[in-house]
Amino acid sequence: MDNFQFDMTSQGANNLKTALSMFNPPGRKVTGYSTDGGKKLVFYWSDSPKATKLPFPMTLDQAADFAAGWLEHADYGPEPDHDGDNGKGWRLYCETWGYVDNDHYAFAAVQPVWPCTAIEAEPTTQPPANERPY
Repeated sequence: MDNFQFDMTSQGANNLKTALSMFNPPGRKVTGYSTDGGKKLVFYWSDSPKATKLPFPMTLDQAADFAAGWLEHADYGPEPDHDGDNGKGWRLYCETWGYVDNDHYAFAAVQPVWPCTAIEAEPTTQPPANERPY
């Protein structure tokens, strides 16, 4: 698929590893990264003027571990104040054509986020699909 676009927010290193595994074209390795001032961690398939070269080419599993370590030290900003609990999480994404910031060598970005947890969803007033008149 030439027009891969992805955006997921979640928590946990294992979920990050699973999500990042969806980016893996066969045989490709992660060769570089950038941090955009600590706001996001961007991974690269190939050399880019924006990237810092990794000491060795990484698999996506290794890159996910690298990202999890980076997230442990990332600035999440102030914790949101709301009726519910917060947990430190992440957003993994790529934009149109599988790029990040229009750089065709950048394939994935990780951002620290506060996904809200333990918030009850509003009950639906809509009947189940099989009972709807339309």
